[in-house]
Amino acid sequence: MTAPTPADGASFARAHRILAVALLSAPLYILVALWFAAPEAEEDLPTWAAGVAIAAVVLGFLLAQSVGYRVAPLAFGDDRSVATGRYQQSMLVRFVLTEVPVILGVAATFVLPYGVWTYVVVLAVGLPSMVLHVWPTRRVVEKVAVRLESGGVPSGLREVFGHR
Repeated sequence: MTAPTPADGASFARAHRILAVALLSAPLYILVALWFAAPEAEEDLPTWAAGVAIAAVVLGFLLAQSVGYRVAPLAFGDDRSVATGRYQQSMLVRFVLTEVPVILGVAATFVLPYGVWTYVVVLAVGLPSMVLHVWPTRRVVEKVAVRLESGGVPSGLREVFGHR
């Protein structure tokens, strides 16, 4: 018996969901670490700093929306593993674009005098943004599948994730 390949839809979907959970839970673990490691807040978090943090998350969300779903259409002869590989690559691009503000929030925790609160604001807005672009919902899978199939080759992506 051979190990499942990415072309095996059920195993790919399961592995992809595990990867998504790992990626999406990491910022929560970072929050726990920052709670103990970050310097004490010297000042209250001003509205403008929270606004800048939220604006950074919105920018990351919009970049993921506009750039993160660009995938090359499938060519005749490409199998399901090409479709799932391109899907996963686009998911990682979307993850990076939505995670950058969260990482900047970590840096802000140590640079700005507001302690962990800048990160808390970024995380409160950034984690839902990450989930919306990373978790394989019907909307996300459909957006990528439409791009993959724009050349007339079916991707099978909806079936892989059970979104028929």
